Amino acid sequence: MAKHRESRITRDSNRPLKRRLSPGVRHMKIYLDTNVVMHSATEYRTQDIYFGGARAGEPLIRRGEIEVIKKRKARDPKLRQQIEALPELAGKLKDLGVEPVMDYENFIEIRRAGRFRKEYFYGSEIKASDRAPQFRTLVGGSRWMNSDPTENLFHNFLDGLKNKRFIQIAKQVGAFQGTYKKYNQLADAYFLWCAELNKVDYFLTLDFNLQKYIHKASRLEYIPQVITPTELLNVLQKS
Repeated sequence: MAKHRESRITRDSNRPLKRRLSPGVRHMKIYLDTNVVMHSATEYRTQDIYFGGARAGEPLIRRGEIEVIKKRKARDPKLRQQIEALPELAGKLKDLGVEPVMDYENFIEIRRAGRFRKEYFYGSEIKASDRAPQFRTLVGGSRWMNSDPTENLFHNFLDGLKNKRFIQIAKQVGAFQGTYKKYNQLADAYFLWCAELNKVDYFLTLDFNLQKYIHKASRLEYIPQVITPTELLNVLQKS
């Protein structure tokens, strides 16, 4: 019997939408790093799905009970401060009519989350960014259905990207330091590249090292401002 683990995220707030457009932020575009979406919830919902091997008369696909797992608070006080600022930031962006965007692949995964799909980033309407050149849709599923783990497909995709701008960004964030390529940094470079191609104003992240790398990269001439939640809140308050 094959068993597949399916994860979902649920919000812990449900603020009403108040659309008051401010001239300073009317056309603001904000790109969400994946760590922002991951931390913008206090609960995860998981559910076991069983494929095949069922007893006679039972359906081929069976779903187990939904299990709710409470997230633990981040130990790092600096990171915890940024995570705790996310509900207020999401609310302000909704009030101002600013709709954040994120990379296409992660957006599609969220849209396929069924009844949970509107519960990411505290109920915000997240839009899919335009896809980067050399984009490929990666199709994955349970390990018993794939010859290779799904995460390796993304690694291979990143490894095969030869775009000059992508490589420039990847070098700056440390993806090629050492003997082997660092795939977390390659993924960071890909998301930064997508944000730049989409001409966003801000790249919202909780990765302090990533922010530091880009701020030091004066020769890179990276246009979107890599910013943390508290910094973006300050920007909105001054607008």
